[in-house]
Amino acid sequence: MGWRAHAIVEVEPPRRLYPHAGQQAVVHLAFVTPEAMDIAEARAANLRGNEHLQRGDYAAAIAAYREAIACDPHARAYPRERGIIHANLAYALSLAGDLDAACEAYHTAIRLEPRRGTYHNELGDVLFRLQDWSAALAAYHRAAQSETFLRAYPESPGLIQYNLGLTYGELGDREAARRHFAEALRREPKNETYRVALESLGPWPSSAPSSAPATPSAAQPRGRPTFAQVGGCHEAKQTIAQAVRIVLEAERAAQYRIHLNGILLIGGPGSGKTFLAEATAGEFQLPLVRVTLSEVTSKWSGEGVERLRQVFEQAAQRAPCLLFFDDFEGLAANLRDTESNIEHRRFLEAFLQHIEQIRQKPGVVLMAATSQPDVLDAAMVRPGRFDWRVTLHPPEVNERRAMLENLLHARPIGDINYEHWAQRTAGCTAADLARLVNTAALEAFAANQPIADHHLAAALSKFEASERFVGTRRAWSDIVLTEEVRAAFRLIQYLLENPDAGQSFGLTPPRGAVLYGPPGTGKTTLARVLAHEARCSFYAVTPSDIYAKWAGESERRVTELFQRARAHRPSIIFFDEADALFGARSAAAAEAAPHVNRVLNQFLAEMDGLRANDRLFILAATNRLDLIDPAMLRAGRLSEKIHVPLPVQEQRLALFRLFTRTMQLDPSVRLEELAAATAGKSGADIEELCHAAARVAFLRYVDRSVPSPQPLVTGEDFQAAMSLLGIAVSPSSSPSATEKRSAPTSTLLTEEVALMS
Repeated sequence: MGWRAHAIVEVEPPRRLYPHAGQQAVVHLAFVTPEAMDIAEARAANLRGNEHLQRGDYAAAIAAYREAIACDPHARAYPRERGIIHANLAYALSLAGDLDAACEAYHTAIRLEPRRGTYHNELGDVLFRLQDWSAALAAYHRAAQSETFLRAYPESPGLIQYNLGLTYGELGDREAARRHFAEALRREPKNETYRVALESLGPWPSSAPSSAPATPSAAQPRGRPTFAQVGGCHEAKQTIAQAVRIVLEAERAAQYRIHLNGILLIGGPGSGKTFLAEATAGEFQLPLVRVTLSEVTSKWSGEGVERLRQVFEQAAQRAPCLLFFDDFEGLAANLRDTESNIEHRRFLEAFLQHIEQIRQKPGVVLMAATSQPDVLDAAMVRPGRFDWRVTLHPPEVNERRAMLENLLHARPIGDINYEHWAQRTAGCTAADLARLVNTAALEAFAANQPIADHHLAAALSKFEASERFVGTRRAWSDIVLTEEVRAAFRLIQYLLENPDAGQSFGLTPPRGAVLYGPPGTGKTTLARVLAHEARCSFYAVTPSDIYAKWAGESERRVTELFQRARAHRPSIIFFDEADALFGARSAAAAEAAPHVNRVLNQFLAEMDGLRANDRLFILAATNRLDLIDPAMLRAGRLSEKIHVPLPVQEQRLALFRLFTRTMQLDPSVRLEELAAATAGKSGADIEELCHAAARVAFLRYVDRSVPSPQPLVTGEDFQAAMSLLGIAVSPSSSPSATEKRSAPTSTLLTEEVALMS
């Protein structure tokens, strides 16, 4: 790479976008690289383009700008204004009438400098000329947001707000146009253009009398719900109505020295907080200013505070209105590590100041919604800022019925047993009920029928257990099981499917059961069969799924497990190797591994929080029942204890018949003798013996020089398999007396007992 002297023409870039602004050229001599030569040529071409543009020769200006871009493809000519040449090209193209090409050039400039407000504003001008009002509005809003950290037009600070007002006017939103014209005039009080534009829209709409609901504004959406469309929540609606009337009737409330504002809605996801806020706005005919996390936060320092200021200013201008902060925990969370979250602390301080000021503004009702009240900053939600707390609890049966009636209102419906579905949807939130009705409506729409009970039943079966067990299908008829145990689990299944069915008998569904017995007796299989037959979501949990190395992480996993199971009811949580999770607590264990006791305490707390109609069942399996903490086995927790012993003679015979069902057996095979010879073996052992005999027969068949006309598994293969597995042949084929005595009460399950189709 050679070095040589070259004359460089440095052009001071304009402070504003308009490329015809005066510029000074400075010539000096330096030793440059070829790359620097290209940069110098790009600057020189940009200067020629500016000169052509000042003379009105748009074609020559466009050619010069494109030459500058070709010489500087990586936009290094102006490090502080990397997009300036593309912006100059776009401006020349717009003057020449090539608006589509101008849009592309502006987009390129914005990609190079996304925070330059002038580029967004000029792009909005081009889109405005193209009559693409929505795109122009978005460009102007981005320009307004960029003004937070870089004033786009210091000489005309109201220009972008004026452009927003013009665009809203074209869209027919006169209130928004009036608001932005007023903001532009506030920034430039002497600008007559802004004043004329504001006066052309007429006076501000007068507020309704304080004793009556406010008149809907032009921007008020039609069809907004009211309290009549909110099923249940009677106490919540009464509290909210009282709080809103105090704000709207501020003068009369002041006579009683009542100065209350701020409503905090608390409830889990799907409990209807946002819908209730919309219904509040509809009930009192108030414009709704809804604010989410993304609208008032930014990665750029200081921008979030500016956006927040604009939100409160907008609410003050639209009074009377409802200012609603959704997902409030994202905005007002308490971050203990304040030193590493200085920006958030500044945001909270600004938030507190705006709340204090807006509470003094007549007619602005302040409302926020959260599902995590414990993470909110205490200073944010104290009385004096949020004076009312409204908790939305899971709906009771009468509230669920009211919600279903409201959701089905104005839809084509047939015969619907509202009482049945109110009972059937125990534990469902408002969002769950809306999902149920919408899914049923889709079913009815596809069949071109009114919505009826069978559509609701089909919808419920679709989403009730969205995480249903999807392993090998098993049924009660597919397993070898005593009738007593089969009947016990059929009862559990029925109560899971119909939790209120036993109320007349004083019978409530058990919360949990523990299966105990030797390894290989089928405890895991029984849990899977119950999940499949009851059509439940199935969560198989092992100790490794719970324990974590981080402090508090294990307890959080327990909480999330139960939350997930509740969200996909009916559910079965199955704890395998339960003795490792629910081991007995002791002082020694607390010193050696304190997190173990904390995890068990969290399990106990979660199980105590279960209700009879939650349709969530806890099933545990263990080989050592004596190691489980007694608190876990008491009534109300794992109260049902089911012993799964080793199989007896008749059950082992049934298992041999099951596992050899797909084999071609030689007549020499005597399953009765095999059942007698495997006394004391589990179902898993018998299954492995059958598989081993099949492998021996297969190897013998493969090694035979002349293939056998029919592959058979012989008695000798079973004898060889027993020798491989170390099973001694019993001299007697009759069952022992002990087995005979235990036969009526024994239970037999295996780990894999599904019939092969």
